[in-house]
Parts: sequence; C-alpha cells; structure tokens
Amino acid sequence: MVIIALVIHRIRTLLIWLVVADLVATLLFWGVTRLSDETGKLSGGRGIIFYTDNAADASARIDKGVALLKAEKLDRLLVVGGHRPQEGRLGSQEMALLAARRSGRAEKVSADVESRDTISGLENLANTTSTAESGKIVFISNCMHILRAKAVYASHPGNQAKAYGACPRGGFNPLDIWRRAHYEAGAWTLFLMPESWRDAIIDRLRGDDEDA
Repeated sequence: MVIIALVIHRIRTLLIWLVVADLVATLLFWGVTRLSDETGKLSGGRGIIFYTDNAADASARIDKGVALLKAEKLDRLLVVGGHRPQEGRLGSQEMALLAARRSGRAEKVSADVESRDTISGLENLANTTSTAESGKIVFISNCMHILRAKAVYASHPGNQAKAYGACPRGGFNPLDIWRRAHYEAGAWTLFLMPESWRDAIIDRLRGDDEDA
C-alpha cells in the first residue's frame, strides 16, 4: 500500500509540474508574439487578412484591416484562406465582402478563393506578381499566428515582398490565449511535416476539391 501511495503521489506531482510548465510556456509564447505587431511602422503595402471561422476574431481582423486602409497605411486588402470544398463555402470571400462594406472601398478589397489554410494562402501569395511589385505586405491576424505566417512565407524561395505584422486588439481571456497557443503548436507541427502528410491531413480536415 505504501508503494502504491508513493507512486500516486509522484504521478500527481509530475502532472502538477507539467501543468505549470505548460502554463509558463503559453505565457512566454503569448508575450513574445506580441512583438509581431508592427502597426506603428506601416506606410503602404498590401494587407493580407487571414480567414478564421471564429466570428469575433474575424470581425476584429476585418476592422483592423479597414482602419489601416482608411488611414492610408495600406494600399489594398486581400483575404486568404477559408476555402471549404466539403461545405461549399468560400470563407475568404465572405470576409472580403464584409471588409468592402465596412471600408466603402470595394475596389481595393479582394479575396483568394482557392486557399484552404495559411500554407496554401501564402503559396498563392508568393506567386502573385502584383504583391511582389508592392514592395511589402502586412499580415493581419492574431499575433501568435503572424509569427507562423512569417515563417511559412519566408520558406518560399525567391525575391519576395518584405512582410510586416499587424495584430487586432485582442482580449486577455486566459482560456482563449491557452487555446490559441495550443492550436498554434499543432499548426507548427503540421507545417514541419512532409508535404504529402500535411496535404493528406488538410484534405481530411478541410476537404479536397476533387471530392467536392
């Protein structure tokens, strides 16, 4: 009985330390990624708004992009991601329509209707001549996401436009921060996988055009 009690005590202690380490890592990651916000440095370029299925987050990203467009800190807005073949939805187009309405400048708002996620959205972006000609781009998303988006974008060879980041004013709900940090951990893992594995997982999660 003594041995069993000792083992249980050690397991509980280990779990407590794992939880503490997880919370500390989450806090550090959140704090460091706040540095991704470079709103004060912006002076032109194309704003890239990333799709999200979280309505509040999507609205905040749109408002951030629209505010920068109206302040003439951005030349245009492009929404990427959100193509869901299995649902017959074009998330980027939905967000672009909202951005056009809120800004009153529909001619300066567009959407990439083919990208399903950050990786495919940035692959398309890297191959867009008009983006390269602008000289710089601005990623508009959650700060934790922007860090990954810059890494994905930098992984593409060639002379690309300089990338900046602009984060909407987010909340400080600890649970939301924890969830986003762990979502990012999974997304980083997916990004680092071999391309064939990554595509298979995304096909399963978000659908494949061939099956639509």
